Amino acid sequence: MSPYTAGSDGVRPVADAAGLEAAGWNSLLGAEDFFQTPRWLTVQEHNSGTAMDFLVRERGGVPVAGLVTAWADTSVAWLLARPDAMLKRALEQEVPEAAGVLRDVAGGDPDSLLPSLVCGGRHLGRTRALASADATEDDLAALVGRAETMAAGRGAATVCFPHVDVRDTSLVALLEKRGYHHHPSDHYAWLDIPPGGFEQFVEEMSAHRRRRVRLERRALTEAGVEVNVEPLTQALAPRLGQLDANLLRKYGNPASDEGSARMIGRIAEIMGDDVLVSVARQRGSVIGFGMVLRSRARGEEQWYGHRAGFDYEAQGKLPLYYDVLYYEVLDAAAKEGATVLHAGIGSVQAKLARGCAVSEQRSYLLPLSRTGDTAGAPADDRETTTR
Repeated sequence: MSPYTAGSDGVRPVADAAGLEAAGWNSLLGAEDFFQTPRWLTVQEHNSGTAMDFLVRERGGVPVAGLVTAWADTSVAWLLARPDAMLKRALEQEVPEAAGVLRDVAGGDPDSLLPSLVCGGRHLGRTRALASADATEDDLAALVGRAETMAAGRGAATVCFPHVDVRDTSLVALLEKRGYHHHPSDHYAWLDIPPGGFEQFVEEMSAHRRRRVRLERRALTEAGVEVNVEPLTQALAPRLGQLDANLLRKYGNPASDEGSARMIGRIAEIMGDDVLVSVARQRGSVIGFGMVLRSRARGEEQWYGHRAGFDYEAQGKLPLYYDVLYYEVLDAAAKEGATVLHAGIGSVQAKLARGCAVSEQRSYLLPLSRTGDTAGAPADDRETTTR
């Protein structure tokens, strides 16, 4: 059997992100699946530093579900979707469920979770399998079962779905049925964009919050800081790479100025007009930025905050963060008719204070035995998905 034809489980691997559109992948995408579009997955192939696999479940030759996987070991730098780092962070934050995962999955050592097959996309929030309106539990089970078999065959210690939204009840139920353990990983935030942009956004705040925001913006003006939303260009990449690496290193992630610059340059090359940057300049020098990705799926434009970075010495106590990532972006998005700004994970209290809605994300983990079989999934599920 060719490696690119469907097996007896109806699951077909696709060689790379470039082949996804021809495989019918786009028919599975919803309005909020930007990070699983073929173009963005092409970015990840270039930037992830690891092997990625793409699986499509077909019935009658028609794609009904899809799953992205990425191999995670100690060499990959994306700690916010790496199961060992996520569990360590949960333990540090004394998340109640983390102790049980440490005991039952990691055997007392988070490092034992690697290597892991990370499923559903390694983007930060709303990890999921893609599914058409006709997809059934059996379709999702076939994909997950193939991923588990693939992981075991490669010698993985675990299979991980890093940021499953609790509202994705179909995937949650399936993973729990198959014996996955979980701990909360973060909260995902999003904001409905008011048609009137920033001014409407501020007017809908409490009087106290409204005064505070206007004082923050006045402080930036008095410091000579200007913020503009503009296209991402190759000329900006070196400086933005420095700022991106600053933020990553501040929070304990390995990063280099040159590596970040190369990654940002690739995003500019692949995404074209669908990537913008909100750039803060002080007397002509770039001191902060936020990156925004535009999705126009299903006839609805939504914007996704993706990366940010700051010159912390120049920033000092200036309130750059919200102006760069929210206020100027809201104005630009409203003018383009965008309906939602996805603010992603992290800083949940600050995002709630600025009107975001949030939903809990969970890291789901399945321990694998070293004999090539899954350790936690029910035997009947394993048989039906590999038959």
